[in-house]
Amino acid sequence: MQQMLPDIPLKNSVDVSGPDAKGAWSCKFFAFNTEILLQTYRNDLPEKTVREGFSAAVERCRTFEYLLSRHLESSDVSRINAASGEKVPIAAETYRVLEASLRYCEASGGVFDITMGAVCRLWDFMEKTVPDQASLIQALAHVNWRALKLASTENGFLAQLDDPAASIDVGGTAKGFIADDLRALLAGQGFSNAIINLGGNVVTFGSKPDGKPWTIGIRNPADPSTLIGAVPIRQGSVVTSGLYERCFEKDGIHYHHILDPATGYPVATDIASATIVSANSIDGDGYSTTVFALGSQGAIDFAERTPGIEALLILDDGTIVQSSGISGFIKL
Repeated sequence: MQQMLPDIPLKNSVDVSGPDAKGAWSCKFFAFNTEILLQTYRNDLPEKTVREGFSAAVERCRTFEYLLSRHLESSDVSRINAASGEKVPIAAETYRVLEASLRYCEASGGVFDITMGAVCRLWDFMEKTVPDQASLIQALAHVNWRALKLASTENGFLAQLDDPAASIDVGGTAKGFIADDLRALLAGQGFSNAIINLGGNVVTFGSKPDGKPWTIGIRNPADPSTLIGAVPIRQGSVVTSGLYERCFEKDGIHYHHILDPATGYPVATDIASATIVSANSIDGDGYSTTVFALGSQGAIDFAERTPGIEALLILDDGTIVQSSGISGFIKL
């Protein structure tokens, strides 16, 4: 008997349109609690191929959501968290996401930690819930990325949390991994160019018909409905994360969603928005949390010594700081 998959919000809300006046085709849909936009300039690609490629990308996102969402009890992530320290068979895709996530935990020196699940669940940014100190201390005792053990065997892939009370959350790496996966999928479907936007994780390949680079807008953290600038990119990834994305004020204190594994509270930082430019979107995702925690000077130093990434930061006072490798930033 085939297993029934749980419902995903707005699963059937998929809008494909095109070509527009510039010859672009677009696909908009909802996944991972965000709106996703895929665009391509068709060139000589048949319309049928474009639609089939978009459809394959949507289904691929559904696969990842069923595997990685901590809100679905049947997902690999939820089963790992509920296993009380036992080994759990997982899909190859889950294994690859977790394996990559652990690399960023190590590279960050633990500033980024995917076992923050128990701490994250204590915060509710919709209801403006601030956890009490005792609950945070209890949850922090089970934050240690080294507790996650992975194994690749001839019979498949396994994951285990050797701390039964630990809990993983791949929200800091999954979208970047998936954006890179979609880029490979669309290229394999015959697309010669595309821009893929997973709610701030943008990855591109190919070129626009006029040969100009893609232009990726950077939101103004002081007014997220406007842009403060843009980064031109021919092929690669631009990932922007801002403290404005999920935040609230309570009793005169401002709280944001990037939490410190040492305290359980939002990291203290002078950075309002961080943009990572890299070849692969997962690098932008995995390192964006790290740069917030390091503060502006530490973040720029980190970007300068980490191969393959560049950083553009907007500070609390509106100052724009960037690492030496970024070129062509357009201030609006």
